Amino acid sequence: MKCPRVFILLAIIPVMFTAVNPVFAQVTSAISGQFVSDYYYNVDNSIPAEKDRNAFTFRRIYFTFDNTITTDIKIRFRLESESGKYGTITKINPFIKHAYLEWSNLIPRHVLYFGIAETNAFKNSEEYWGYRSIEKTIMDLNGISSSADFGLAVKGDIDGKYLHHWLTLMNGTGYSAAEGDRYKKIGYALWVTPVEGLMLEGYIDYEKQNPKDPQTAAVLSSAKDYSGSTSYNTLKGFIGYSDVRFTVGAEAFMRINAGSGIKTPVAVYDSTNAKYKVTTTTVADVKRMGYSFFASWITPLPKLIVFARYDFFDNNTGDDVYTRFDEKTGKFTGGLDDEYTLLIAGLDYIPAGNVHLMPNIIIRKYAQSGLNDDITARLTLNLKFDSGKIVIQ
Repeated sequence: MKCPRVFILLAIIPVMFTAVNPVFAQVTSAISGQFVSDYYYNVDNSIPAEKDRNAFTFRRIYFTFDNTITTDIKIRFRLESESGKYGTITKINPFIKHAYLEWSNLIPRHVLYFGIAETNAFKNSEEYWGYRSIEKTIMDLNGISSSADFGLAVKGDIDGKYLHHWLTLMNGTGYSAAEGDRYKKIGYALWVTPVEGLMLEGYIDYEKQNPKDPQTAAVLSSAKDYSGSTSYNTLKGFIGYSDVRFTVGAEAFMRINAGSGIKTPVAVYDSTNAKYKVTTTTVADVKRMGYSFFASWITPLPKLIVFARYDFFDNNTGDDVYTRFDEKTGKFTGGLDDEYTLLIAGLDYIPAGNVHLMPNIIIRKYAQSGLNDDITARLTLNLKFDSGKIVIQ
């Protein structure tokens, strides 16, 4: 009986947090959550077997417990879960997405985070996009960085109004894997808000790697190249503007995996082992880049918003930089025609404050010839709930 144990754990969490803080006169807590559910239909697909595939599915389920110990000290515990892949018989199992301490004003005008917490790579652009329930932002979608990680972070205002920053020191493996080496990922975001609604942000991260060690970011798709990297480095820029009736945003990034690709390779056939092997290579950096534009508009029609987004992503900008080798055929795969574009469009009908019904379509077009577009039509339901403050004397 695994399910009752989970509910028992969730039930005793508030008691645990309040029991260890008897010196405080009053502790407040809140329980909240979110359900993102789809009915989808694959109108067309680059994989023929997936054409006409359709299903009802949960794409995201959140259960969040927030505990306010004092005005400056808070704790968050969040579980996330989702439906299994099409055709699998796995149950919907929760996993820990957030588990952190939040301490405000230990440094004036700053907040300190420790634990599995949000990362700073794309949080600001995600908030301007506003439709994580429809799709991840471009860096998240393509595995450039995880949305949460285990480590230490400091976030705050530099001048109290216009200039803000966010420094993170994390494992680099995300929330779904343990640390695998002695190096840490450092990320820094700096942004200005010169007028209400406008944000201009720059972001950079870096993590050293030893090619002979397990690669820290190997759990992310952005790290899977021909060989181990000596370091990972990301640069990103974002600009967003939000008004009463509309929001627009644009971001662009470059990810560099140092020394993880090869140039001018030579392969020979090994008749003894009946396979090809690489005999000569030149080490090369693998660069990934992408950009995204998005917008949403509150229409004159009551309770109706229209939204759209366009992405371009190049998984390897070097046509002569190779990241894959097939031992059976002796074929090298590089960055030629590996780009794709993504178009998202939809409507957001809001019959009540926390209920969103969103018909939408997603079209992915590949640069590689011979591949059909991925076209998926969906009806998405996004529900949120909140208990409000629970006061425990």
